[in-house]
Amino acid sequence: MRIHMVGIGGSGMSALARLYLQQGHHVSGSDESDSPALRDLAALGAVVHAEHDVRYLGDADLVVTSSAVPAEKPELVAAREQGIPVLKHAQALGELFNSQRGIAVAGTHGKTTTTSMIAFVLERCGLRPKFQVGGELVDLDTSARWGVGEWMVVEADEFDRRFLEYRPEIAVLTNVEPDHFEYYDSVEEMEGAFVEFMGRVAPGGTIVACAHEVRLSHLLRHVGGRRIVRYGIAPQDGTASPGPTRRPGWDWWASDVELTPGGSRCRVWREGDGRSVDLQLRLQGRHNVLNALAALAVCHLVGVPIAVAAGPLGEFHGTRRRFQLAGEGAGVRVYEDYAHHPTEVRVNLEAARLLVSPPGRLWAVFQPHLHQRTEGLFDEFVRAFDAADRVLLTDVYSPSGREPERAYRSSHDLVEAMARPGASYVPEAAAARAGLLAELRPGDVVVVMGAGPINALARQLADDLQRTPSPPVAPSPAGSPAGASGAQPQRDSRPPSPRGEERGPAGEGAITEGARDA
Repeated sequence: MRIHMVGIGGSGMSALARLYLQQGHHVSGSDESDSPALRDLAALGAVVHAEHDVRYLGDADLVVTSSAVPAEKPELVAAREQGIPVLKHAQALGELFNSQRGIAVAGTHGKTTTTSMIAFVLERCGLRPKFQVGGELVDLDTSARWGVGEWMVVEADEFDRRFLEYRPEIAVLTNVEPDHFEYYDSVEEMEGAFVEFMGRVAPGGTIVACAHEVRLSHLLRHVGGRRIVRYGIAPQDGTASPGPTRRPGWDWWASDVELTPGGSRCRVWREGDGRSVDLQLRLQGRHNVLNALAALAVCHLVGVPIAVAAGPLGEFHGTRRRFQLAGEGAGVRVYEDYAHHPTEVRVNLEAARLLVSPPGRLWAVFQPHLHQRTEGLFDEFVRAFDAADRVLLTDVYSPSGREPERAYRSSHDLVEAMARPGASYVPEAAAARAGLLAELRPGDVVVVMGAGPINALARQLADDLQRTPSPPVAPSPAGSPAGASGAQPQRDSRPPSPRGEERGPAGEGAITEGARDA
């Protein structure tokens, strides 16, 4: 089959193109401009174009488009006029997924890492799964693979109701929180979409759900005919017995959790099994312990014993642009993360706090993504940075056409609402870069967060620090605007993409076609 993809440079689209190529299809595609993703696909055999034109449609049997691409693009108009089937990314991926035994991971946060963990463990355990993830796995150096095994693992995104295209045998629900205000008219409408997704799990199938999430627990009451497997972290009551440390109704739980600069350690228990398994993770943060529990539960459901799955899970290095070490120099470490929701910001900074030893300071650099998200979660964003010593907020990143133009509260308003001397509003990333270089000192840790092009700042800053011949100047007083120890996550040595584009996926669209992923 010949498949033409409009917006092929988008992160999810390029991953889908890889799946098509691995299946033996002839793939062509177009995008607004050249990018590393286009060059990578060309090397794999795709015919790609750094512009849109109807002549590239050719004799395509199927056209797949990113939801970031306007419907009036000439290629899409011509395809419909010629009677060529046109599918959105999620619809096309759903057709592949629904032909397999499927595992779909959904939730406001944690779905990329949890999906990656499941795919990695199944791969390492010899099940050779098919997968598409919303981020590039560091260990496998890809976001998509068409393996020969019977299971397919995908990240199920709630934006644009994409996850309703999937009919999984196993679904994971990490959490449900208000988000995507530009798409859902109310929280109740968003919750209804999650209930509908859970209703698409095959009758007799399994939903793996985080037991700590009150909203999710409420939504599960509306789902019948499916097995519910709950997981959580037991209270730290100092006992060694699994009985009193878990909540009633939990199927999987972690006890004796220890968070360290190098990751985390815990004991994992399963209902009905009196023995625990020791688990050690390379990823920081309590949230990643929860992600690992979900992954272990899924792997057990598909036949991988917990003791077997724990081994490769402990070797997992994570996903690119998910609390990833961008580089270090002059005694300063710089991390980058895709966080764009206040909960994600908070848990990343709490994890980063463990990497800082006095007199080092924790710096948070954040580019809010979308005015409607910033407005809708304004109070939560105000509190999300409490773990940081210094906070720099740049202007809100809002791709053209993504949300209505009206008056919104700004990054400047957020800083004022924080009412703390260590927070500053710096409109442009270039100014933030200059300010950081003037203020950083050995022992500091910088976390650069956002779903837009701010990721380029992390690499630029890391490169600047590596070229610094001597430690940065002494810090200014605490009110001015703008020594780590522990883990050594793998650094992505690839250069930043033009215009801040991601090399690995973060959803369907990429910055090449309007960044509609986050």
